[in-house]
Amino acid sequence: MDIANSDFSLLRTELIKKLTRIEEILKNVIFTFEQDRVQLLSDIDDISKRFSESVSVASTYFLNSILSEYTNHYKEISFAMHHLSSKRQGALIVIQREDLIAPLISQGTPIFAKISTPLLESIFLPESPLHAGAVLIQGDMIISAANVLPLTDQIFWDRSFNARELAAIGLSERSDALILLVFDNGLTSFCLDGHLYPFSTT
Repeated sequence: MDIANSDFSLLRTELIKKLTRIEEILKNVIFTFEQDRVQLLSDIDDISKRFSESVSVASTYFLNSILSEYTNHYKEISFAMHHLSSKRQGALIVIQREDLIAPLISQGTPIFAKISTPLLESIFLPESPLHAGAVLIQGDMIISAANVLPLTDQIFWDRSFNARELAAIGLSERSDALILLVFDNGLTSFCLDGHLYPFSTT
């Protein structure tokens, strides 16, 4: 088994373990529903927390699965995301899939370099002139940086979205691109088909 398949297998095993535990708690909740109503509230709170953890693991699993289909350097991207997240440095990375991205964006600075963790991190340093924009990745190459993405036309009433989120959603509504985000608070998400999904870099 190669390293990539091993990583996927570990994530899959962890996800199954978490979901199985939730299933066990749910069965117990149903069985004791009328017997201990105070415990029921505690169990529901526990289930909610476990579901949140499961969403993060599931997102990480599927993100890496998708990334590995379109670049051999998905580990370098993952490492960069982890480092940027730990340093709370914002980032926006577009992975081109089947749809051409160039016609949809205001193109920034050409890079045309092989993907590497140090290069991705250096692009998003706060003092870098390229940090305020998106990196475009195609296959195993960083094509360009400081690209401007189209913003979504959606109006969100439940919470405010920052510029990176609006740009990620906007591009993903117009293409099949996979867009990775690191927020200034260290949280990470990916965007696909107009939807944001949180994931863990740990």
